[in-house]
Amino acid sequence: MSNSLIERIINNPTILSVRFQPIFQLDTSVDQIDSLEGLVRGPKGTNFEAADVLFDYVRRKRAEAVVDRSCVIAICRAVAELPCDCRINLNVHASTLGQNTGFVDFFRRQARNLSLSLDRLTLEIVEHSPTHNVPGLISSLRAFRDLGVKIALDDVGLGNSNYRMIVDCHPDYFKLDAFFVQGVSYDPCRRAVVKSVMCLAEEMKGVVVAEGAHSIEDMSTLSQMGVKLFQANLLCPPMPTPELSEKGFLSAHTASAPSPGPIQSMRRRLLPFGDEAVNGPFIE
Repeated sequence: MSNSLIERIINNPTILSVRFQPIFQLDTSVDQIDSLEGLVRGPKGTNFEAADVLFDYVRRKRAEAVVDRSCVIAICRAVAELPCDCRINLNVHASTLGQNTGFVDFFRRQARNLSLSLDRLTLEIVEHSPTHNVPGLISSLRAFRDLGVKIALDDVGLGNSNYRMIVDCHPDYFKLDAFFVQGVSYDPCRRAVVKSVMCLAEEMKGVVVAEGAHSIEDMSTLSQMGVKLFQANLLCPPMPTPELSEKGFLSAHTASAPSPGPIQSMRRRLLPFGDEAVNGPFIE
């Protein structure tokens, strides 16, 4: 099957399934879902169903650009089932944008065909190898911004999501890699990295998103340091749209239409000692 997998994905994007994971905004004034990240899974019942296996294979075959298009098609179709004011994040490889072979126009057509407003969308830039065509990447990002699309940089602090990529992408969202999030409550070195990323984000008028927290202690520490956006299985794992709706998350995506159940649950888990955990100063 693996020999024909890329061709199958290109010819039939419906073999891909989509899960959405909320990015929560948690602070003392507003508790809500900031956005939902669309995450693609491979064909069901195969080894490629797991995202890491699927995309490792795609990268080895150097098929990022064509598979990214199929992923966009799958996610856009799934987004059509969501409330019309939900913000959506989509992952795209930096190498795809660097090739600059009509991807922006393709993306715009997909959104238009499904009546998706482009200003609802955030493009998450992922990369597992150096970007060889930086001018093409920058040109594509400029075109997306002109369309109203926001830009996020994934895995900040590890691999190729380095200072060069930060400068080249100038992201609206800095998605702090889980390596620096997990253990931040007891590791001063990780706290130093978080502080440096937060300083960069502030100078560049961006926002930090903490990914992959495994403990309430780490989330509370990050909250005290000023992080407000969190994405983690601890809060809510990726789910199909019907399951998110059933659990009340899709009615909690805006402050004007809160769903007290899941949101207050997040607050109780994040702040077991009350709002003072956020309001008080962070102690080294």
